[in-house]
Amino acid sequence: MDRQGYEADVLTRIADIRAAASDWDVLAARAGGPLLGADWFLACAETLCAESDLRIVVVRSERALCAVAPLVLVRREGLEWLEVLGVSALYEPTGFLFDSAESLQCLVSKVISFRVPIVLARVPAGPPLETTFRMLARHNGIVLSRKSASAAYVEARGAWEEYFRSISGQRRYDYQRKRKRTEQLGQVAVRIERPDSRVDLLHLLEEVFRVEGAGWKSRSGSALLSNERIRKFIVRYSEIARERGVLRVCFLEVNGSSIATILGVEAGQRFWVLKIGYDERWARCSPGIQLTMETIRYAFEHELEAYEFLGSEEPWQAMWPRSRHDLITLALYPISCSGFRALSGELYRFVMKRVSRVLDNGRCFKGTHVSN
Repeated sequence: MDRQGYEADVLTRIADIRAAASDWDVLAARAGGPLLGADWFLACAETLCAESDLRIVVVRSERALCAVAPLVLVRREGLEWLEVLGVSALYEPTGFLFDSAESLQCLVSKVISFRVPIVLARVPAGPPLETTFRMLARHNGIVLSRKSASAAYVEARGAWEEYFRSISGQRRYDYQRKRKRTEQLGQVAVRIERPDSRVDLLHLLEEVFRVEGAGWKSRSGSALLSNERIRKFIVRYSEIARERGVLRVCFLEVNGSSIATILGVEAGQRFWVLKIGYDERWARCSPGIQLTMETIRYAFEHELEAYEFLGSEEPWQAMWPRSRHDLITLALYPISCSGFRALSGELYRFVMKRVSRVLDNGRCFKGTHVSN
């Protein structure tokens, strides 16, 4: 226990996550997001890693939980490092939980004490996490940060009609034209389900997997049907979210057949998009855009605060006036053999990416020059 009455501990069992869940979720509710809650990391621990690799750092004061760093030990290519549980597989925005600057300092101090490389991908840029990490780690090794892909969100304030009018005229026209094209092909309906039972949930998820697997994600290998680990995570987290009453399974249908799907969570006065997919046979109608528009409208009409796209900000999201969460990757390479090996690997990957980019630009320039 430190002088301020904080005590840091490390949870290494799934049962420990369950035992801490109620206090953990109080912290997550203050942060405003289900992706920092105990349910999310419980599903990650059960499906995405070995239990023996869990290194979840918690800080308590007078037995009350006041900070959490949900970490896991990763071993790959002869190296090992700590990262946020689930981030490599899911690539969603993440971070630490804490109720004060003092509890965060105790948390980060404990994390640094592991004396292994630490790579925190997709955490919030700036204070307090980045500044605290830099302050406490500067004498323990080399601290690096780099910009990560931002995550977009729509502020669901005011009336839906007013927000819809704020979309550019050309984009509104394109959307309405594709909606009319869809309506000419059959009866269009939007379905937002809140499954009552596990049987209903599994039936809906099979429909989600089928629709998503009928698109480009199947060919690229990113569809849920192509990745057994991610599929297991989605099923497990959906089971937990259904029990909490926050899961939303959304479909755009034509003549009763689903052509687009969004798997989401309604929590903390926000709608969070976990997965989106569409049947590529309907690509000319942009069914994914249509269903996204409908679920954004749902957020406005149910007086939510925001619609969170999650993942990485992508060009297709330019359809909607939006804000963004700025994210970084923050890393500590300790003064040790493991730290220098990990840093060497990072520098090698950085150089190779730059070389590849230069070569690609050269090929593009050469091709353009020849075609002209």
